[in-house]
Order: sequence, then C-alpha cells, then structure tokens
Amino acid sequence: MSIITSIFNHNFQPTELTLKTKNKSYEFGRRLYTFKNAEQRYWLKYHLADTHSVLEQSFQNELSFYKQFENREISFLLPHHIIHFQEHIIFQDLIEKGEGLLLPDSEDFFADLSAYQEIDEIQQKILSALSALQSFHKLGWGHGDLKTEHFRCFENTCRLIDLEQSFVQESNYQTSLNATPHYMAPELFHGISKTVQSDLYAFGIILYEWLTQSRLTAKTYQDWAVLHCQQLQIQLPDRFKQFLPLLNGLLQKHVTLRVPSADDAIDVLQMT
Repeated sequence: MSIITSIFNHNFQPTELTLKTKNKSYEFGRRLYTFKNAEQRYWLKYHLADTHSVLEQSFQNELSFYKQFENREISFLLPHHIIHFQEHIIFQDLIEKGEGLLLPDSEDFFADLSAYQEIDEIQQKILSALSALQSFHKLGWGHGDLKTEHFRCFENTCRLIDLEQSFVQESNYQTSLNATPHYMAPELFHGISKTVQSDLYAFGIILYEWLTQSRLTAKTYQDWAVLHCQQLQIQLPDRFKQFLPLLNGLLQKHVTLRVPSADDAIDVLQMT
C-alpha cells in the first residue's frame, strides 16, 4: 500500500494546511497547498473550473498522464492519488467538486553540491537523473517543462513532477508551446515543437548550473533567446572537466548536433 492511499484508510486529519500558490497563479485559479497527516507532509494541487482555460487545460493534461498510467508501477513518479473532492468532505472548505492531485512531500534532487565529495558520487547522481528522464521518454512521452525543481528525491531515487506540459512524442499536435525561457532549447524560440531533445537541452542547463553552482540570468524573453541561441558558452571548474563532453552534447544549439536521446547521453556519461 502506498504512502498516499494509506492516509485515507483511517484517522485522516490534515493539519497545518498552508496555501503555497504564487499570487499571479492564484488569480488565474490555481491552488497549491501543503498539509501534514501524522508525520508526513503532502502537497495538494487543483485548479478552479472556468477561471483560466489554458492553465486549467494544463492541469487536466497532468491528471490525464497520471490516469493513463495509474495501473502501472512507474519508477520515476512520486506516489500519487487523484482526489474527487465531492467524495472527501475533509476538503469541502476548499472546494466542493472537481479533481485534485495529491503527492507526498519530497526533497530537491539537485541539492547542495558540497554534500558530494567524490566524483563517482556526482556521476551516479547525474546517471540517476538521466535514467529517470530515459524512463519517461521510453513511455513515448516528453516532459516539456523540465527545470531544477521538477527533479525530486524520494526514497533515495530520482522522481519527476509537474507534468502539465507533457506531450506525446511524434505527435502532430501539442496543446501549446509553453515553456520556461530559462531552460528553453534554441529551436523552441523559433516556434519548433518540443521533442525529447528539447528536454535534453533543458536538462543540460540544469546540470550546468548545478555543477557550476551558478544561475543563468536574463531580463526579457528576447534576452533569453539571444543567450540560448547565440551567446551560451560552457565552462566547468577543473574538478568537473570530465563532464564537459556530456554537457557539450546536451547543449548543442542545433538540434541535429545534440545527443538524440537519454540513452545516448548516458553512454557519453559512462565513457567519462
């Protein structure tokens, strides 16, 4: 029995309910709460109907992903539960109907780099994250909005969250080209649809910032476009030079030169 479904068996008494939604998202109808039950902390996410059609559709897209694979053991997902609010009176003060997503709290996967003293530990950490992404892609899907905070550590394994922009690979239809400019592959700025390789580019940015303990900055969407399409130059501390071939493969500006899959990225990593 999972950590999620077990909380509904008996004595389910959520405490310390705290709203975590950012102000702008709140105005658009998004709700994100944390609460505790016993000693475990959880996240509750839902969207108010008839408020912001794009955000509402994105949330429904995430729920659809979870529903599609609800009868399979998916190693890269957190334990989860889709709540039908009208069946859970405990949440009636928040919302009376509709669906919400319940997840256990988890830790940042790409935590403080100083906690890892050995290069082998860091390589294994990168391998674990790439393996989660590999498993995602092998389902025939792409994530579509990878960023550092979407990689979580739960029970000592890497998990992926926030699947609102997930997409079916090779599909001729994507609901939108929503992405975070900070992590956007160059081709996305030119209106080309997301692929597994745009996921890999985003992962490259995440990895680069983790290894350098720095953060890319730009003020506007145009500035991000110039940075990713023209200006980005990769340099690593001497200690991490062995990871340059992987980063160079992930962060090629032209998609035809970028590593084609997570499998190939893992191969590059293991050759270092």
